[in-house]
Amino acid sequence: MTELSWWMPLDAGRDLGWTLLHFLWQGALLAALLQTMLPLCRSATGRHNCALATLAMMALAPVATFLSIHDFATGGAGIAGLPVATPFWMNWLVVLWLTGIAVLSLRAMIGWHLARSLGRRDTLDLPAALLRRCQNLQRRLAVAWPIRFALSRRIDAPMVIGWLRPVVLIPLSALAGLAPAQLDALILHELAHIRRFDTVINILLTAVETILFYHPAVWWVSRQVRIEREHCCDDLAVSACGDAAMYVEALTALKPWKAADMALAANGGRLKDRVARLLDDRCETRRFSLSAVTGLALLGLLAGSVAMAQTQAPARADKGSGAYLSNDKNRVMLRPIRETHTLPPYPKESIHLKEEGRVKLAVTIGTDGAISRASVVEPSGYQRLDDAALQFVKSHWRWQPAMRAGKPVVATTRVSVLFDLKPPPLPSPPKSR
Repeated sequence: MTELSWWMPLDAGRDLGWTLLHFLWQGALLAALLQTMLPLCRSATGRHNCALATLAMMALAPVATFLSIHDFATGGAGIAGLPVATPFWMNWLVVLWLTGIAVLSLRAMIGWHLARSLGRRDTLDLPAALLRRCQNLQRRLAVAWPIRFALSRRIDAPMVIGWLRPVVLIPLSALAGLAPAQLDALILHELAHIRRFDTVINILLTAVETILFYHPAVWWVSRQVRIEREHCCDDLAVSACGDAAMYVEALTALKPWKAADMALAANGGRLKDRVARLLDDRCETRRFSLSAVTGLALLGLLAGSVAMAQTQAPARADKGSGAYLSNDKNRVMLRPIRETHTLPPYPKESIHLKEEGRVKLAVTIGTDGAISRASVVEPSGYQRLDDAALQFVKSHWRWQPAMRAGKPVVATTRVSVLFDLKPPPLPSPPKSR
């Protein structure tokens, strides 16, 4: 990954690439698990919490994978069986991932700017009577922190913007188009978003979608969170107003409106499904029975695939027995001849000056097992130690030739040489009988 080496260590970039690839099966497995668990949750709150917990595990899975792969002490791979050499396409994988994050971050910033502009431009103060009604609705839902209520000419559905200082925007057209009770029900829906901290969770959803954008399962789980979030607010609004039919009439009277990513509108989500759910819960039960069967089938398929991959993976005697190289379509294994891998002599002047450090070398191993080319990729900080390691490894270290299809091939890998002045520990004396 030479293009990334000027700002990201080679080992970190390589391990980051493999982390992204491992998340492909991890994300699919978590999504299949959620698909199986959703039918077991009888309430919208339970389904919302399961989907949100799954999204949190998706966010933590790559972090745990990278921490388990990357060796922070030596910069090498810490799990047996992971490639040590970097495939040529890994560089482009990481670059494309970082480019996608940059594009989606820009998109999120534009959405945040548009949402803030809705709360600042073309807004009017509420009439005194409507403001008192909104404050009474706020007390009814036990929302304690300050909320700004305003009329807006630029929207067609009530929405909430912001999380530190939330603003509930009411469309000016709703004053004439909706009955007072219907408008109150929709305002209760927006206040429910604030009470449930949905504005804060929405920021976290956007962050996870931005970082793990390349996996369709992340978008599916995030969509489930957003769907169930609207169901939860519907339940709170109906519970507060006491009339589900009137609330449904208010929802269907709104014009279609696509809110910005950072705003939560009253007619968000799948409006037809929300209406059907409020009027008849039995259709939801039938739908989720099929969802359970699909989730179990997908979960079993993924578990079988992972188990088969584990049984077919090449076995290794121990962590230091060799390195798998992926510099071609087929993987080859490179085994060192241990008798030749001795430490280089310590330079006398370095001993006198107490110079210590670790030198990392990139080496190319020819078809005879000898090093044909070597270079320092991470110096120790002392030129004498770097030169001693480079010359000794190139002239003394040997490997068994890498084989592919029965023929020796050229391979590349990295090695590490430690110069340490501390004496090795003395062997413990044998125990007397």
